[in-house]
Amino acid sequence: MSDSSISSLIKMSYQIKVLTGLDRGNFAIVITRGAVDFTGFERIFDQVIDATRTLLDCKVLIDFQDSTIQFMTADIVNFLGRFDFQKWPHSNKIALVSSPDIQPYRQLMALSEGLVRMKLDAGVFCNGREAIDWLTGHR
Repeated sequence: MSDSSISSLIKMSYQIKVLTGLDRGNFAIVITRGAVDFTGFERIFDQVIDATRTLLDCKVLIDFQDSTIQFMTADIVNFLGRFDFQKWPHSNKIALVSSPDIQPYRQLMALSEGLVRMKLDAGVFCNGREAIDWLTGHR
């Protein structure tokens, strides 16, 4: 069985850690593992909204490097059509970190482009350090 077949059998899990009052602001870090379908992505996004609602200028990093992205372009279009922009804390900045494989990167890039069209500050990266530099303004 290939690595991608094995990872697609692993149920999605994630952890959210919120760090407040740091020198460079507030941060929410989400680490995902396993197969992430769009229902799982929406659940993560809802949890980020709840966790950061009261924070100003929160920098959100969602790490998908240890995950298998299992959503299609149609899922992204549906998500963006249903996304309640009013719920998202407008001062949040979000970085999506992809595995270096081209397909997950493209999927997250399409999602990020949709979020940017909705006036959210979003970016996609293959490297966590680059994502953090972008979030903190060191890029």
